[in-house]
Amino acid sequence: MPQTKKHTPTKQQFSAFESAYEYFNKVLFSNELPPVILNLSRKSKAMGFVAPNRWRSADTEPGTTGQLHELSINPEILCMDLIEVYSTLVHEQCHIWQYTLGMPSRPGYHNKEWANKMIAVGLMPSTTGKPGGKIVGQGMSDYPIENGVFLKALDKMPDRLKFPFISTEAEARYMVMISGGSSPAATAAPAPPKKNKVKYTCPSCQTNVWGKADLNLICGDCGVGFTF
Repeated sequence: MPQTKKHTPTKQQFSAFESAYEYFNKVLFSNELPPVILNLSRKSKAMGFVAPNRWRSADTEPGTTGQLHELSINPEILCMDLIEVYSTLVHEQCHIWQYTLGMPSRPGYHNKEWANKMIAVGLMPSTTGKPGGKIVGQGMSDYPIENGVFLKALDKMPDRLKFPFISTEAEARYMVMISGGSSPAATAAPAPPKKNKVKYTCPSCQTNVWGKADLNLICGDCGVGFTF
């Protein structure tokens, strides 16, 4: 009888992902967050995003409204400092909390309710990612509050809950970036001639729109930025 594979890379990676979600849910959110569909997505330029009500059970009728949220982390960030990786997860968990128990604003907008929840779990929202930035807005970053509950939770987080695999391609680019150097592998190809119109795609629902270059478009359904 063939032996069952118990510890494939996929199982290890997503088991750690789900375990980290459950860990922070317990220690920062009092287990108030529902189960979600977890995903690793390179398509968004964001470090992470939430697509609300994006999934339904396959047993329900076609066209049934989705009941499960999707929380996605960009695997490009997994080579970064643990604070960056897991503050991104907790940032998105605050969105899950608001979609479940709060009152979200228009898609993509980070309101005062969300900001207060971020502060409660030890992350300071900031439009600049640094002290002094606005705590509400359309595009939002954050930084950990000194001696806050997030940093304490991360410090106590068991190693077995941390992502076991990182993208070597992303790591190579990241190392070049932080060293201030360049390498042939990291050098971008020459930019093609500008077109009058380009195609933008929502990385979550795959909706396409056409417009002039350099637009900053947000999907009204998913609340994430279009890419091109």
